[in-house]
Amino acid sequence: MPHNPYRLLVVQRADALTVVVHAYASRHRRRLADFWPGLRNQLVRASASISLNLGEACGYHSPPRVIAFLETAIGSCNEVERILSLCARLGVHDPRLSFIVSEIAGVRMMLYGLRRHLKQSSPPPPS
Repeated sequence: MPHNPYRLLVVQRADALTVVVHAYASRHRRRLADFWPGLRNQLVRASASISLNLGEACGYHSPPRVIAFLETAIGSCNEVERILSLCARLGVHDPRLSFIVSEIAGVRMMLYGLRRHLKQSSPPPPS
C-alpha cells in the first residue's frame, strides 16, 4: 500500500479528528486533570495514534503489515471513543462531543472498509 498518505480521505479525516480532539482536551484541561491525572494526555495521544498509524501503514507493501497498522488505528479509535464516553459520564460536557463521536465512528468505518479491501485483495499466505 505505498501511497502518499495525505491523498487518502481516511488520513485527512483522521488528521482533522486529531485537531478537534486536541481542541476539546485543551478546553477541558483542568476538568480532565481533576478527574484523572494524565487523561488529557492519553486522549490526545490516542487520537494522534489513529493518523500516525495510517501514515506508517502507507509505507509498507505487505498487506499483512498494513492491516496490522490499520487494526492499531481501529483500536485507537475505540480508545478515544471510550475516553470521551467516560468524560461525558464524569460531567465534562461539550456541545461538540456528539460531533466528535460521530467523526470517530466515520473514521473507524473507513478503516474497517480499507482493512476488508486489503484482506480480500491480497493473496492467501503460502501453506
